[in-house]
Amino acid sequence: MGIMDKVKGMFGKATDTAGKVKDKADDVVEQNSDKIPDSVEKVYDKVSDAAEKIIPGGDKPAEDAAE
Repeated sequence: MGIMDKVKGMFGKATDTAGKVKDKADDVVEQNSDKIPDSVEKVYDKVSDAAEKIIPGGDKPAEDAAE
């Protein structure tokens, strides 16, 4: 196992963890959407959509995003 394989493995684990955290944050925002002002929720949705392009959520494995 070369150094690049180790780096790819660490990157994959970090991306997977970040994706899980993002999914949890999305769930919390969705569950509490009645308590969050519409303007804040719209901004969160834009940021979440942009982050989804970089950090895949539970829908996509990190390997697909890295290719």
